[in-house]
Amino acid sequence: MKLASNTYKAWIDTPLGIAALVLLTAIVAYLVAANQMMLALSVAAAPLGVAFVLAVLGNPYFGFYALFFYTFIMFMPGRLLRADLPIGIGAEFLTVLVLMSALLRKKVQQQKIEGFLRQPVSIMLIIYSAYLLIEFFNPNMRSMAGLVFYYRKVLAFLLVYYIAYLLLDDLQKIVRFFKFWLIMSVLAGLYACKQQWFDFFPFEMRWLMSDPHKVRLYYQGGMFRKMSFLSDPAASGILLGYTAVIALVLSQFKPFAAYKRKLYFATIALLLGAIYSGTRTSYIVFAIGVVIYILMNFQRKRTLIFTGVSIFALAFILFGPINNAPINRVRTLMNGTNDASLKVRDENRELIRPYMLSHPMGGGLATNGVEGERFNPGHELAGFPTDSGYLKFALEAGWIGLIILCLLYFVMMQQCIHHYYQARNPTIKALYCAMAAALFAQIVAHYGQIAIGQMPGILFFFAIMAIIGRLKQFDDPSIAWEVEE
Repeated sequence: MKLASNTYKAWIDTPLGIAALVLLTAIVAYLVAANQMMLALSVAAAPLGVAFVLAVLGNPYFGFYALFFYTFIMFMPGRLLRADLPIGIGAEFLTVLVLMSALLRKKVQQQKIEGFLRQPVSIMLIIYSAYLLIEFFNPNMRSMAGLVFYYRKVLAFLLVYYIAYLLLDDLQKIVRFFKFWLIMSVLAGLYACKQQWFDFFPFEMRWLMSDPHKVRLYYQGGMFRKMSFLSDPAASGILLGYTAVIALVLSQFKPFAAYKRKLYFATIALLLGAIYSGTRTSYIVFAIGVVIYILMNFQRKRTLIFTGVSIFALAFILFGPINNAPINRVRTLMNGTNDASLKVRDENRELIRPYMLSHPMGGGLATNGVEGERFNPGHELAGFPTDSGYLKFALEAGWIGLIILCLLYFVMMQQCIHHYYQARNPTIKALYCAMAAALFAQIVAHYGQIAIGQMPGILFFFAIMAIIGRLKQFDDPSIAWEVEE
């Protein structure tokens, strides 16, 4: 980053740089006089954009964290302007920049690529990617544009996996990454609390009320579901739910004892944000994560106490003398199979089952749901409401693809749990436990909803894939990361 800053300053001090600034000032002044404010702001911001690109190229770590920060807040400008902005392209562009920065800093030469390719998760990702390439020849797909759109997203996620493996190359950097994720997620949780306690900002309410379908989707159970500054209530709730699991699990391990109060505060803020999202899947995500932690640590006395407190807290929420819309939304989980929306999903699943079984390679990538209506209108799967992430993938990539996806998730969980029990370093042990609990919660939740795939959670998911293989390389008790007092 220092190199980029020096390069930028050196260019500004040249006659060409001074002339460019004078010309830029004149252009902005003319646009303001012509009442072209948006265009004037865009032109004025151009030097900042150049400086940002140079900063990313000069420091890949700055770019890596900037990428995650951007994906957290990238939905807000569209709400402010009430416009559909091409925000996904920005994330993809930034991903490529970070990779270029890592190459320029020779991070690749410093790593053992052979070791990266031998990671079990890497092997499964290669198999998964190869199968998606074979889908190019699926005769049921009708749109090349849809295929390019799908491949572009998958490539960006794979690059994030590789970049995370390159950059998070010691234990302290991995811990710092988890801190950053927790801080950003807590801010999202607190913003959801602000929306619940003090209502939406006027620009958010205008954006929400501009679409009757959106109003029906957000207003349920006597309350508006809160989306924080993320894409929608479902994505917000699920992200906050599994991050609450991470915060709570880490608080139970000795290496993070100095942060226990902060982690408890984070858990409460994240849970409140998840509850206010009105996303019932997020409640299941948190509950499953807690259960996995208990099962992995049941031999510890602390876990027995934790289990008792958890059962009491759950009973109080479900049966306590509280009557408000968010808690009542949580209590609808007790409806079980009598829930109307669950019955509709089961009926849809049974309706489409014959198609899935008769198409081993599926109907083609980007043929289902909203993407199907956009890229493959008229396709049998276009617009079909799958709800389940597994069902959606099975319809598009077939039951063969579904088996490969499930094997990928199995290998991730197997590696997490295996390394947790093998680890000697207490910090590494805590991180493996937190990742296992959060990952399993998402994998299960993916059955009832598309829990894996939304920004920024999908980037975190692929970064976790890289960390699973990285952490074990630092498992030496003599170099355990020390908690700052």
